[in-house]
Amino acid sequence: MMTRGNRTLLLFVYLIFALYFINSALGFIAMPGFFDSIDKWITLIGGILILIGGFSYYRSSRYGGM
Repeated sequence: MMTRGNRTLLLFVYLIFALYFINSALGFIAMPGFFDSIDKWITLIGGILILIGGFSYYRSSRYGGM
């Protein structure tokens, strides 16, 4: 069971990756060159977080959640 602090931390991580993906698609903020070198890792971690979110949503809706 997740505590409130863990949920807040996970929400923060999801928001950071979501903003990065939105910015990479739309390009409204110029990113420093440092992010170009770690772009593959950010995409990999973001994909894993999306999968975790999908499974979490399925599990909660299946057992009377959302």
